[in-house]
Amino acid sequence: MSATTRPVPAPLTARVLAPIAAILLAGAALAGCASGDDVPEETIAPVDASPSDETPEPSTQPSDGTGADAPTPDEERALDLEGAVASGNTAAIEHYLTDPTRVVIAASEADMQYDPVDAVLAIDYVQPGVGVWTFDLDDALLASYAASPSYGQFFPANAVVGVSDSGAVISFVPNGAKIGTIFMSIHESLITG
Repeated sequence: MSATTRPVPAPLTARVLAPIAAILLAGAALAGCASGDDVPEETIAPVDASPSDETPEPSTQPSDGTGADAPTPDEERALDLEGAVASGNTAAIEHYLTDPTRVVIAASEADMQYDPVDAVLAIDYVQPGVGVWTFDLDDALLASYAASPSYGQFFPANAVVGVSDSGAVISFVPNGAKIGTIFMSIHESLITG
C-alpha cells in the first residue's frame, strides 16, 4: 500500500512558522545590538538656558484672559439650549434646569413642577430635533409673544425662545444661573391669537 501525503494547510503552516520567525528575528536584532561597532553614538544638543534677547509678541487677548470671542455664561447656556432642541439631544438640557422646573403648555391645564429629568422628557411635546428650529428671532415677533395677555410672562428679555418650521414654540425662562421655567406651545397662533 502506498501512502499519500497531503499538503499541509496554509493556516497551520503559518501558525507553526510564525513563532520560529519571531525567535529568529529577535535573535538577529540582539546580535546586531551586541556588536556595538556599527551603532552610531547619539549626540544631544546642549540646551540654551540663557534668557532670550527677543521681545515677546504683544498679546491680542483682553487683559481679563477671557478671549475676545468667548461667550458669556448666559450666551453659552443659550447656545447649548438651542443646539439641544435643534438636534433633539434634549438630555443635554438637564444640567441647566432648576429642581424643580416649572413646565407650562399653552392652551392646556399643564402647569406642573418637574424634576429636571421629567422636565426634559416633557420637551418631547414640541418635537425637538424634528424640522428646522430657529432661535434668532426678530424683535417684532418676540414683542408679539411678550404682548400676549395669557402667556406674555413667559417671554422676558432674557428668555431663550425658539420656533420650529411647523410653528411649535419653546421658551426657556432663566431663574438666576439656571432655567426655572419651560414654556411650550404646539403652535405660535395659540400665543399670538
